[in-house]
Amino acid sequence: MSNDHLMPKTNRGIQTRNKLLRSAEYIFGKNGYHQSSIVEITQNAGVSLGNFYTYFESKYQIFEALLWDMQSELTGLLKKRTSEISDRIQMEREGIKALFEFLKERPYWYSLFPQAEFVDKKLHRQIFEKFTKSYISRLEESIEKGEIRKLDAEMLVYCFMGITNYIGLKWVLWDKREVDDELIDELMDFIKFGIKKR
Repeated sequence: MSNDHLMPKTNRGIQTRNKLLRSAEYIFGKNGYHQSSIVEITQNAGVSLGNFYTYFESKYQIFEALLWDMQSELTGLLKKRTSEISDRIQMEREGIKALFEFLKERPYWYSLFPQAEFVDKKLHRQIFEKFTKSYISRLEESIEKGEIRKLDAEMLVYCFMGITNYIGLKWVLWDKREVDDELIDELMDFIKFGIKKR
């Protein structure tokens, strides 16, 4: 994004921008990008329409900023929760647990990220690939260290993401169920050993 000139310089400005982003998260998540308007976002945020343009130039720009903002928050949470862990399997477990906690608090991510494909395919791919790039690199390091089997790290990352995505959809979004430690342990058992009977 090249909208540095719109970034707030004061605490009040930062708070107002964040209010608009949280409102956009709710409005876009609930109604969809194409069915939402800037007026709805500002009304829900309690911010004037004129003030919106102090921080964003368009509906698309706040949507783009929201996706990058949420991805940054998720990435930051995952790094925080796994930074002190050296064991790869335990790192995966803690990362998966943190992901489900994030999704419980921010369930509209399940609606927002897929929408990006139909708003801007390039943006959708950029967000996806930025997240996977560092993940793949970390797995490759673990493979080199002999912590996990020699498998294609890119394939593993996309498998893990597919698994957690659909478990999250079913448990968190649709059924409003807790992804508890027991379920995560079963998931990790599957990741470690597959489906072959031991």
